Amino acid sequence: MKDIVKINIIVFLLLIYTVGKAQSYHAFNGSTFAGGLGNFTNPASAINSTFNWDFSLLGFQSNTSNNAVRISNFSFSDLTPDKIGNIIIQPTSGYGARSLITASDLHLLNIRYNIDDNQSVSFGIRLRSNSYMESSPFNYTDSISGFNEFVHYNNSKGNVTPFYFHGYNETWLENDLSYSRILSDNDDNRLTGGITFALLRGFSGSYVGIDNLNYTAGKNKNTLTSGTASILYSANSANLDSKKTGLENYKALIRASKVSFAASIGIEYLVKEQMFEEKYNPKNYTWKFGASIMDIGANRYDTDTSSVFVTSPNTGLTDTSLQRQLQVDRDKNNLKNVLIGNFQGRRVYEKSYKMRLPTRLVLSVDRKITDNFFVNGLFNINFYSNDVSNIYDIKTSELNRIIITPRWESPAWGFYLPIQYTLKQDLMLGLAVKLGPLVMGLHNINWLQKTKFEELNGGGYLALHFQPFSFKKQHHSLDCYTN
Repeated sequence: MKDIVKINIIVFLLLIYTVGKAQSYHAFNGSTFAGGLGNFTNPASAINSTFNWDFSLLGFQSNTSNNAVRISNFSFSDLTPDKIGNIIIQPTSGYGARSLITASDLHLLNIRYNIDDNQSVSFGIRLRSNSYMESSPFNYTDSISGFNEFVHYNNSKGNVTPFYFHGYNETWLENDLSYSRILSDNDDNRLTGGITFALLRGFSGSYVGIDNLNYTAGKNKNTLTSGTASILYSANSANLDSKKTGLENYKALIRASKVSFAASIGIEYLVKEQMFEEKYNPKNYTWKFGASIMDIGANRYDTDTSSVFVTSPNTGLTDTSLQRQLQVDRDKNNLKNVLIGNFQGRRVYEKSYKMRLPTRLVLSVDRKITDNFFVNGLFNINFYSNDVSNIYDIKTSELNRIIITPRWESPAWGFYLPIQYTLKQDLMLGLAVKLGPLVMGLHNINWLQKTKFEELNGGGYLALHFQPFSFKKQHHSLDCYTN
């Protein structure tokens, strides 16, 4: 049973850190070759694409800021029942607050088509997920084997402040329909606008909170003196059945999920190069400025009956007693019943709640240096923080704050070095390449080292992005020809 649990945890971590997307493919920030993928940062960018159409059959990306957990003794060959016990998952060592933030995305289909020279439409299907957790500062060493030792070790270090932990996760299916058009165009500049409408289906949403947890340390057990616990589940997760196929479970989630709506809007302004083209190419600009408000909306969920809120532990309640009761049966309802039986205060949750999308203002500046070399600066300003002051209206935020991306690219080839500064003050140097329709990259180049990969701080992306490019050199209007 422990091996099965460990397999599930490791697969979950790998899905978070290596399969998904962090709101945009950073290599393509500002690129005229991004096509429909540019809608992930600004829906006004699609009409400024070099080609009249593009589509992606599959793309995934994830980005994570993490100082909470790490894995060791890991290799992909160990993901089997007989070797899984060799892999170690544990909190990071040392003293400090812990946090883990990740945003992941799997886009299954993305199509863009220019109706004419002035307007463009796009359609996309994405599976998205946001996760966040943080805790108060504490000490940890890998020699600690249980909660008793954890408490005694922290007391010996003088860490007796109340403990807290907050964490949430939401996963949803999103169908996007985008429209962009030219608002004004002359010999010197171009202004475009765009909007995305999204149909949301919330697959799962959950929240766990522990606040003001105080205890009295004893020799063999620790007595809880105060604290509150909040556990919130979405009801549609109860429709999953391990005995059913993946397709059957997917259909069950669709039937049980609530439908919501979201929108994104944006504008883009180009300062044109003075060229002698017969027809203007969107690649011929000196500066490009963009502004957008992304992900305005929220997913809605029905509350599962196993959700619970409790406060004020019973007199004499110990950690060993709680652990013994929870080990009898580890399902969600037993957790609720154990907490209700051991805490004096309790509250019934409301029937529904919502989790907001990471609504944010995105500002972009793109500078053309040479015909194939550009530098892009992208700035995210979150509308919400991750503080959960109202569990019936949980707010989420985007991980990235600033991304600077030098890029060299042609229609068929590309090389990118995105540098990103995150919400948790992480500075990551990335690397990406474009080889025809294949785009792949790392958010943190340190992942090329095994020891850095085990820190699980970073992520990567991969996309199959098709456009009508040619491997032949494209001639420029200022190229000279001789006989």
